[in-house]
Amino acid sequence: MSVSLLLYEVFSGRHGTLSHQSSTNTHATNDQHAMNEAAKHAEESAHDDVVSHDDEDNHETRKHDDHKHDSSDQHKQDHHSDDEVQNGLGKTELMISPLPSEYDIDKPLAKIGWLLFKDPGLSSNGLVSCESCHNLRTNGAEDIDISVGVGGRGTRNSLTVFNTTFNYRFFWDARANSLAEQIDGPVHNVLEMDSNWEHIVAYVSQSPLYINRFKSANLTIEEASIKQALVAFMGGLITANSRFDLYLNGDETALSQQEKVGWKKFQEIGCINCHRGTNIGGGMVMEFGFFLSDEENQDKGGDTGRHLITSDNKDMNLFRVASLRNVADTAPYFHDGRTNSLREAIRVMGKYQLGQNFDDQTVEELHAFLTTLSGERPEILAEFSNE
Repeated sequence: MSVSLLLYEVFSGRHGTLSHQSSTNTHATNDQHAMNEAAKHAEESAHDDVVSHDDEDNHETRKHDDHKHDSSDQHKQDHHSDDEVQNGLGKTELMISPLPSEYDIDKPLAKIGWLLFKDPGLSSNGLVSCESCHNLRTNGAEDIDISVGVGGRGTRNSLTVFNTTFNYRFFWDARANSLAEQIDGPVHNVLEMDSNWEHIVAYVSQSPLYINRFKSANLTIEEASIKQALVAFMGGLITANSRFDLYLNGDETALSQQEKVGWKKFQEIGCINCHRGTNIGGGMVMEFGFFLSDEENQDKGGDTGRHLITSDNKDMNLFRVASLRNVADTAPYFHDGRTNSLREAIRVMGKYQLGQNFDDQTVEELHAFLTTLSGERPEILAEFSNE
């Protein structure tokens, strides 16, 4: 079964005040500049290859081609040799850019956000915090299929909070477009924190710890400043220096030959058509074709994705494309956590999204590549914990 790729929204760039600086590896500065500029160009030009759900009334189904972004501008900016292209380096890699290894963050404000993120007092029953579903000690998510909040209920698998500042869409149904906007989701959702801003502001305003912290930051305690602190904290949850990022920055020894083959196939097969940008996903809304009727694999709870938000039949079974950053560490997979196996997830995506039955060798090569996307733990977590 081959599912046509229907794109409604697309990744449109970086967010926040993070300063992107290349690492000091073996490629020349002009090569890295060319890669970054072409990556930006690829993200912007992607709008030419998709149908915008917000702006277009006539929706067309368009199949993606690995060469659609092989523009003349990218030819001019691509300085890689033929051998590098053959090994998986080259034009299509410019659709993915590495995470910054250095970035700016307001640490006093982020520290307040860290405290708030871990505080269950923000919820209606005083038992559920942001960290309840986004474990900062592990992968920024959970290891259970469906996250549960107040009342012990839930509907979807939690997405990792790591690197979320590089997303353009938030939640599985892509209903929010910014970190600040997405905070309202868990706050008001009766299945998550079941809270409200009146309760949260009152709770924070009665805490000597928060009073002193906000005063030191020259902020009054209100909804906007609480969101500001949480956004500052989440903006620092960056897992830099993955082996793949080192490779993109010029260290060709960072990947094994099998991993390089997996990266090459990731491009050739078409995975990169959706999993692109700095976060290797997190910006598109796609039809998810894996809805089986058998008892083991049936869709849990009749979740129809974006359709539940818009009630538009054209949005039936559309879900946000997940980031592949740290994907080897963020099982279970898919919006309903239907599998704990990354290899199985690879097979599912191949069959139902790309119409291909991957052989064992291809699965192993793609799996090997995906393991290179795991980065270092965010530095601020250790720093804040040790203060």
